[in-house]
Amino acid sequence: MIDTATGATTANIRVVGSGWSSPSDVVVSPDGTRAYTANPDLGSVSVIDTATNTVTATVAAPGTTLVVSPDGRKVYVTGQGAGSVTVIDTATNTVSARIPVAGYQGIAVTPDGSRVYVSHWSEHGVSVIDTATNRVVAVVPTTGGCYGLAVHPDGTRVYVADNEAQIVSVINTATNTISRSIGVGSPPTGVAVTPDGAGVYVGCEEGPVSLIDSVGNKVVATIPVWDAGALAVSPDGTFVYVPDYSKHTLSVINVAGNTVTGTVAVGPNPCSVAFGPGVPLRTDTPTVVKGAPLKVRYSTVPGNVRSTNWVGVYPDDGGATIGKKNSFVWAYAPNAAGSVTLDTGGVPGPGRYAAWYLYNDGYTTLAGPLTFTVT
Repeated sequence: MIDTATGATTANIRVVGSGWSSPSDVVVSPDGTRAYTANPDLGSVSVIDTATNTVTATVAAPGTTLVVSPDGRKVYVTGQGAGSVTVIDTATNTVSARIPVAGYQGIAVTPDGSRVYVSHWSEHGVSVIDTATNRVVAVVPTTGGCYGLAVHPDGTRVYVADNEAQIVSVINTATNTISRSIGVGSPPTGVAVTPDGAGVYVGCEEGPVSLIDSVGNKVVATIPVWDAGALAVSPDGTFVYVPDYSKHTLSVINVAGNTVTGTVAVGPNPCSVAFGPGVPLRTDTPTVVKGAPLKVRYSTVPGNVRSTNWVGVYPDDGGATIGKKNSFVWAYAPNAAGSVTLDTGGVPGPGRYAAWYLYNDGYTTLAGPLTFTVT
């Protein structure tokens, strides 16, 4: 694991069979409490407790690539040779379904969780799975064999790395047809969309990372990072993290100038990047006088953005009262990143309190606690 603030490696988690012979993927649950990593050599997925960085369960699910549903209830596993897309129930860490899909490579889920898109290599296409029925409802033909893919934050488009054709195909999710084909000059492998949906970053085997303008549907910049099998944009949209498989490094691209601002040495052959759902809640005033405003900054990944996400203030009790008692004060946090201002006049009196970032008018934790003192 890497601390994105300092660039330092903070932990190494040993997972047996995690893909020394085959690249493997890792995803993080929406509440940030669990990470899931594929073990293609053993045909399984490991479940990691992110608080202790220990493996707590192993599920028989062959594959190399994963995606977690926006509500965190399911993990979908796929990969060449797996024979199906495996659905893991995260409440029980058991397999709830296996969906026959042949020749698959990458996987992505829509922000509302209703569809899963699976790219094919030898079959030259993308399968569309209805998550309510666990059935393939459409197959979108592509020009060549495909690798990674990513869904636009508004759910209207899917960007597919059509590797053999050296293009990025854009799928219209309303019709499940290709609406655009964008040349990137080299076989693309990984795709990531910025939280605001404006930019699409594409990693390529033999060329630099390309930036596609999602409005103009053309490459507007290239960044000199090669051999990028996968890449990810930070939740606040400020940086792109790109693993270099052959150099055993992780490059950091500043989105503001599209320049490489750092390189971090990591383990052999990195092939995947994943973030927790939101950076820790932050404030510049950890101590406030009762009645004074408390400004809290927040952020989350695109798939978790809801107009009814909210920040609430509770007793500093580790979250024990969340969902059991009303918050003292709260405010909606509807964007991918931003800030809310909380009126501390609503707390009972001086003391220690905790702010929590919660999902969709409910009590699933996106980030927190942020502890602060009221005097």
